[in-house]
Amino acid sequence: MALLAVDIGNTSTSIGLFEGAQLQKRFDIPTRTLTHRALTRETLDAPTTGITAPDVIAIASVVPWASDELIVVLHEIFPAATVLVITSTSVPMQIDYPHPEELGTDRLLGAFAAFKLEGERTHRPAIVVDLGTATTFDCITADGVYLGGAIAPGLELGAEALAQRAAQLPSVDLSFPASIVGRTTVESIQSGVLYGGLSQIEGFVQRLSAAVFANEEPIVFATGGLSRVIEGRTNIVTRFDRDLILKGIRLAAELTPAETSLEATAEEMGARS
Repeated sequence: MALLAVDIGNTSTSIGLFEGAQLQKRFDIPTRTLTHRALTRETLDAPTTGITAPDVIAIASVVPWASDELIVVLHEIFPAATVLVITSTSVPMQIDYPHPEELGTDRLLGAFAAFKLEGERTHRPAIVVDLGTATTFDCITADGVYLGGAIAPGLELGAEALAQRAAQLPSVDLSFPASIVGRTTVESIQSGVLYGGLSQIEGFVQRLSAAVFANEEPIVFATGGLSRVIEGRTNIVTRFDRDLILKGIRLAAELTPAETSLEATAEEMGARS
């Protein structure tokens, strides 16, 4: 079965085409471009040209207005596909969280993928660190129970806040400086944001492990668009997988019972936009 998985985030939207369990093609578009149906169609025409027509389009979103536009356009491009909307309440995972409806669907999907891909097989708990607009931390037991986690400002958000709120500090690229001791203002900001952010990630993972998995060795996943920035810079991460959320969407779409999922038609979604 060919499945098109769509992860709509605050900053970026990731789209991946799966043939069975294999990710055949992936592309990313800025979420801000999904503001109008015509613009959305223009944005998608080139990346989707020539790809295998999917049987199912599975969408998870934390940006409702963007999903409305995108669902309609994808259904126009692939009219024979079934559109499946994955929500936080339809992810087939046990959740030990007082108000699961408050959880971002992306957080649950990352946790679900971590368990199904590694935790279930190895009987180990997992911690998922998702580096995007925010940096999120999520804990999953060895039995696949989602426990909760934490949300912190993302690396890019920290750099942007400095440039916006401090008159004499410039915008910088998110790349590690040659030394942790910055020798220019730009290097000093890069050091503070990146080495500081990395220290936060390492320290927080250690604190979570001690608090929740004291006698276990959790698998630590890093995902999200900014995970590439810290790859190779830390030993705290067991596995880097930028496609973890897309894989979670595929797994949820295949495993979610039909009665607990939301299946949408183009006409229904068009009425919402």
